Amino acid sequence: MKNIHLIANAHLDPVWLWRWQEGCSEALSTFKTVEEMTEEFEEFVFNHNEAILYEWVKDNSPGLFQKLQKAVEEGRWNIMGGWYLQPDCNMPSGESIVRNIERGRRFFREYFNSLPTTAINFDSFGHSRGLVQILKKAGYDSYIICRPAKNGFSFEEQDFEWEGLDGSTILVHRSDENYNSVWGQAAKELMEFLPLKVEEEVTLFLWGVGDHGGGPSRKDLQDLKELAENNKDYNLIHSTPEAYFKERITKVKEFPRVSKGLNPVAEGCYTSQIRIKQKHRELENELYSAEKMAAAAWLQCGRSYPEKEIKDAAGALIFSEFHDALPGSGSPLVETDTLRLLDYGLELMSRVKHSAALALAQGEKRVKEGTSVILFYNPHPFDITGVFSCETGLPVQNWSTDFMYPKVMFEGKQIPAQAEKESSNFNLDWRKKIVVQATLKASSINRMDVYFEPIPKRPVFAEIVSRPKYILDNGSMKVVIDTATGLLKEYSVKGVRYLEEESLQLVCFEDTHNPWGFGKWESRSRRAFQLLTPHEAAEYCGLSEKVIPAVRIIEDGEVRTTVEAVFGLHDSKAYIRYHIPKKGSCFDVEIGVHFQEKEKYLKAILKTPEEYEALHGQIMFGREELNKDKETVSQKWTMAVDGTMDKALAIINNGTHGASYTGREFGITLLRSAGYTSSDFIMGKALQEEQWAPRMEQGERFYHFRIQGGAAAEVERMIDREALVFNEEPYGFSFCPPEEGEAAGQFITIDNPQVIISAVKRAENFDGYILRVYESTGKSAKANIRMLDGRINQEVSLGGFEVKSYKIDLAEGRLTETGLIEEYQAENRDEAIRD
Repeated sequence: MKNIHLIANAHLDPVWLWRWQEGCSEALSTFKTVEEMTEEFEEFVFNHNEAILYEWVKDNSPGLFQKLQKAVEEGRWNIMGGWYLQPDCNMPSGESIVRNIERGRRFFREYFNSLPTTAINFDSFGHSRGLVQILKKAGYDSYIICRPAKNGFSFEEQDFEWEGLDGSTILVHRSDENYNSVWGQAAKELMEFLPLKVEEEVTLFLWGVGDHGGGPSRKDLQDLKELAENNKDYNLIHSTPEAYFKERITKVKEFPRVSKGLNPVAEGCYTSQIRIKQKHRELENELYSAEKMAAAAWLQCGRSYPEKEIKDAAGALIFSEFHDALPGSGSPLVETDTLRLLDYGLELMSRVKHSAALALAQGEKRVKEGTSVILFYNPHPFDITGVFSCETGLPVQNWSTDFMYPKVMFEGKQIPAQAEKESSNFNLDWRKKIVVQATLKASSINRMDVYFEPIPKRPVFAEIVSRPKYILDNGSMKVVIDTATGLLKEYSVKGVRYLEEESLQLVCFEDTHNPWGFGKWESRSRRAFQLLTPHEAAEYCGLSEKVIPAVRIIEDGEVRTTVEAVFGLHDSKAYIRYHIPKKGSCFDVEIGVHFQEKEKYLKAILKTPEEYEALHGQIMFGREELNKDKETVSQKWTMAVDGTMDKALAIINNGTHGASYTGREFGITLLRSAGYTSSDFIMGKALQEEQWAPRMEQGERFYHFRIQGGAAAEVERMIDREALVFNEEPYGFSFCPPEEGEAAGQFITIDNPQVIISAVKRAENFDGYILRVYESTGKSAKANIRMLDGRINQEVSLGGFEVKSYKIDLAEGRLTETGLIEEYQAENRDEAIRD
């Protein structure tokens, strides 16, 4: 008889249409009821994952938690999956996914002595190809998903071999029956499903009431028991994912192979609730740069490592990655809670970073009389050249009407510097935003002494609207702005054109009200924002007594020129700022949108001179070619590339994930004004009540991009490093050093741009530190890693897209390769740290 592995579960979203408090309560209720059922029904096995839910039980119902431990020990309850929670599987970095798995596996190993080998992400909206290597190195041999559904594959089989970027593979089961069953209908649904899978020699069936918990009902269990006793065709087994795969691989020797990401799925989720996505990226950036700084501060200066603060911030980050929080498919209350949680993590990391920076600044000489000091800590293992800014105060408040202009000395030389509008509007010449062009030394403090000289007034800049175009040419790069439209007319590098006229136009498209969906494909209508009139520009900028041009220079100096243009569409307004440096081949774009449209999506459109052959994007621990015919998802960068023309155009972002490239239009998706959790269902169309209903992204939203064109090979080689620097900016702060202690020196350097640091952090399983690196281009690489001024100086080798973790062994003066996921060992850690 054919074995049917019944996997009882209760898909329980911690948040979705409800807040975490209700998710917590439902976990307690579901777990209590199901534990009783495992005692009542012989041979019944219940499966559940997500350590966060078990933590809630442990903290709020210790007696029930002890019963769960006993049930697991007796085999009535199976720990499934083993992650902390089921995240979005596209937008978090590879490092974030490692932390999710690490935290979950540590919890289940410590409290249940369980180490699952089948990972599960039933409800995630697609899966990054970078997951394969992570899963293999985390100890998994199999994976269960429900999305994309079978219509997203070229074969009928539910099981297939998924190949990762590095060539590793994992066996995946695509559950075509989905993860839920209707209360009391499990047996009926099973008998409807099995005829569709008659070719399978063994079958897996997920069942149990879910989404809001519940799991098996007594009626379902009784019905399944009767079905098992009365049918002659199937052997129904209450089972586990691991048992299914163990039998499956004995029945089939060869599976279909998939060698790409399992996308797209629910494309609207790549952009919905954009503030969560931006703040999630910000916390990723701050957490991982704070860890590097805290590790350096301890190993170089003896400053204690802030383990609890980092653990709490990492917990906030992981929870925000839940697959109905980060994708923007939760309710308005979930959006509010997630933003609040991310802010909590950001506040913790702001304190960690500043404390580490102060420690790393020891040994700096006292401030010179009449000057101010700004310091930049570069957390990266390589020198970085670019434009950097920091606010400081004058050494003495200026009570005159003169404007004090900065002159900056760095390493004994004067460097290009300018004063720009500070963040405050207190109309006294006192606070200064200093902008410099400099090369910051790797992994160390960079000190700049600021002198001030009086000029008669704050600089004003020549008008440009009388010219048909405004040209900025620094010798390496040419940027032309059309003063009649406010749009980019040309971007060239070394005489090669990468963008054409009407680039960076803001365009609204018809959208669905559904946060998971994307676009009304039957209607491709588009409405572009238009340049405001001078009166409208003044009104938008809040200048009631002035009339100003809609396109104007707002900053200029030795370092860069900033041009601002303001636009409108119906009741919506926007500004674009072009930050064009006096050196280099890339420039930054800042966009602010005050959006009032409903059921629209907004793109910034860049137009290329010709259509590029491919679109690539960064994914977990690597990169992948994206589908040009679909809305795509990627991480810190997206790039149009053409090897034949030897051209690449990369857009680096700090929290936008959706993009498209159709014809010659490169579209960066900024926002969607869909309804919250809005879906047409059995009661009819959503959002038809005759009352006001909130839509997403009503109000101000802000964006920052870097645009880089160049020869294909060079841009592809450097893009991951450039995107990392753009996201994890050097930490700039104003400080009057007390001249105490000895200078810290350089913490770490890596001499190959292909090799990227993913983390430097305190270890979980020994009293020391972990370094994690990966190869970013897909080509094997060697790199020399030098730490602590030469105490460690070692060459490492990585295959294409390979991830490796190393123990930093100071006693031996070497790096020792270790596992990707750290096993928890209580005897090696303080109880205070563990708790």
